[in-house]
Amino acid sequence: MRRFYLLSSTLVLALGCGKDDDSKNKAECHLAAINLSTCQRSTLAQVQRAGVWNLNVEFNDGTGTASALRLSGDTGPLMFNMPVTDQESTEESLYLASESVDAYNRKVRFALAGCEGTAPTKMRGAFRRCVDGEMDLEGTFTAIRVTRREGEAEASGLELVKEVAMPRGSGVELAVAGGYAYVPTGKEGLFVFDVRNPAEAKKVGEFKPSDDVYTDVAVHGSLLYVASQKNGLVIYNIENPASPKFLRSLAQPAVVLESLSVEGNHLVAGSPSPNGEVLVFELTTPAEPKLLDRYFVEGAEASLNEVPRDVKVVGDRLYASMWTFGLTVSDFKKPADPKLLGRFSSVPSRAMAVGNVGGRMLAFSGGEDWGSYLSVLDVVNPASILQVGEFRLRPEVSIRSMTLSGSKLYVAFYQDGLRVLDVSNPGDVRQVAYYNSWRETDANRGTTFFEGLNNVVVPGDGYIYAMESSRGLLIFRETP
Repeated sequence: MRRFYLLSSTLVLALGCGKDDDSKNKAECHLAAINLSTCQRSTLAQVQRAGVWNLNVEFNDGTGTASALRLSGDTGPLMFNMPVTDQESTEESLYLASESVDAYNRKVRFALAGCEGTAPTKMRGAFRRCVDGEMDLEGTFTAIRVTRREGEAEASGLELVKEVAMPRGSGVELAVAGGYAYVPTGKEGLFVFDVRNPAEAKKVGEFKPSDDVYTDVAVHGSLLYVASQKNGLVIYNIENPASPKFLRSLAQPAVVLESLSVEGNHLVAGSPSPNGEVLVFELTTPAEPKLLDRYFVEGAEASLNEVPRDVKVVGDRLYASMWTFGLTVSDFKKPADPKLLGRFSSVPSRAMAVGNVGGRMLAFSGGEDWGSYLSVLDVVNPASILQVGEFRLRPEVSIRSMTLSGSKLYVAFYQDGLRVLDVSNPGDVRQVAYYNSWRETDANRGTTFFEGLNNVVVPGDGYIYAMESSRGLLIFRETP
């Protein structure tokens, strides 16, 4: 089982740096205490001591997590998005440690010790975490420097029409409707961009909540629904897109909302915490959504991270990406009482797209972890979902989101940028265009495994809209 966000959530407790001369806290997480006797340490000489690296940490209890490491940069090296406080770098050693004090006033130390360099941009080694000097977690790690895929140019078949930086924060989700793009940026709130002329796209409005975090958006006529962490479903009137007018929030039930989808007269919202449920709203009166059901996908355990990360209604079925529980399909003929019809659980599911391709109902499911890839699923019979195809790039880069338009699937592949796939033959998915949007020199690189291109929308106006964690709003068009 993968410990999704384990290290990140642990680090949230960090309150400040510990004293570097505290030998007690270094006892089991110091380089001298880590047994590297079986390592080929001479091979570490070839390892580049710069750049951004993605990490796969495998713990000795059989779990694991993905993270990031930055070995160089204007603000110094980072590991797990924390400043490196101790390091040793020689031809036969590469050791990094980060030390902090958690909310319980305990000194926490994370350590990475190189064991072998398998290439200038690849290495493996030992991981340890100590609390007040005693190791409570250990394992191994694999690290690969994030560079452009071999043989690729910046782009093929795609042209960047416009790039607009976020005024503040970082956008993740995106909705485009009526010539305007709506971008939630976490605690910075909501930004609105006029994209009626994509080549001259510009910010025209914003709304910043006092104490909330905005995570997703969905447009329904003249209304904008916003998923939030503190106030549930937030509703704006966007008759004047440049000046969204707050109408109300539905803070009950008091849950975190992460994803939204509108289909016909219903809105579904994925709530991964605290309970791992899907909220179903009726939109007979769109400005006053009525909660019909708090749907807990049958068999899923929130305590095991089997929670809804992405949700969609297509026809009379509700689809949910339930992370380690896989992709689920539920009967939505009675929205107030969905029933699980089946699931595909061979690999974790984070993002998805669903649609009819060549007369066949298909679901495309992508993971968000080391080794993740795109699965093509035949969901005609939900009780017996079949994998009929797949698409892989490389294990150290995963998928954040995707959208289906006709027989093309547009995929946000984090550090591998935008990928356009021909899925007309599900058993032979082919890449037909790409754009490498990730650049190591951009601001805030190397802070997390989950950075780069993180959302893509194809509204049917001839352009492709995407969000990039450092670069902001990117607008593309396909070229011959």
